[in-house]
Amino acid sequence: MDPASDVQRGAAFRDGVAAMKEAGIESPALDAAVLLGYVTGELPATVLLDRGSTLKPSETELYSALVRKRCGRVAVSRLVGAREFYSRSFHITSAVLDPRPETEILVEQAISCLESLEGNPAVLDIGTGSGAIAVTVAAQIPGSRVTATDISMAALAVARRNAACHLVLERVNFIQADLLDGIRGEGNFQVILSNPPYIPRAQFDSLQEEVRLGDPIMSLVSGPDGTEYYPPLAERSLELLCAGGSLMVEVGAGQAGVVAGIFHQAGYADVEIINDLAGTGRVVKGKKKNA
Repeated sequence: MDPASDVQRGAAFRDGVAAMKEAGIESPALDAAVLLGYVTGELPATVLLDRGSTLKPSETELYSALVRKRCGRVAVSRLVGAREFYSRSFHITSAVLDPRPETEILVEQAISCLESLEGNPAVLDIGTGSGAIAVTVAAQIPGSRVTATDISMAALAVARRNAACHLVLERVNFIQADLLDGIRGEGNFQVILSNPPYIPRAQFDSLQEEVRLGDPIMSLVSGPDGTEYYPPLAERSLELLCAGGSLMVEVGAGQAGVVAGIFHQAGYADVEIINDLAGTGRVVKGKKKNA
């Protein structure tokens, strides 16, 4: 595409699809539509309904640059700086993990639990990243009080921005912390949530390029086994949960049984594994026993 000449949206779309298809991108048409919508400030579907319109030279130039980057395996969400999660748009940067659909299962479990509680339940989100979990829970449960932690100040800045965008900043308290270090409120939390790093170190090089190039390694990789974060998380959470309170965590493929065992060993009751749509154990949850 020549940025100096008039280019119709339809032609730009076709060129983008062709380039991405040649580069082996799995969903070239969808990605081309999203990128075209991004540069024109319109919804992808709206852009494609008006394929005869001409792009501005600046739009053609930007679109061409984005298509080249996508062909270089930069994720679309990274290119547009946003990811949809639980029907909300979340701003993302290189400082945070790109929220994934699997994590919505964790959020669904938390919302189901919180909806059954009275009053103003207190929720703790460990390793909040973009704030997708904390902000969604706060938005879905208007009476909730959410504490969200992350070791990265840059990540917390992104999470605060998302909380402000979704009008829950006043009900989400952001704290810089490593795992559960320095968190106060013994026995105060009804639900503790976490999507910790769970990729074994040896598997990092085999991840999709979009993941390896885009997500912070500290948000992905745990250690040799991938389950290193779960024992301290389970043990410390018992101190922070109220009697009958729930700990819910996301786990990697093949880890659910191991993590459930960690929960049992720590003393949790009603330990349960929740599968994703593919039948893979994706969430492990358990309750602190009543005194």
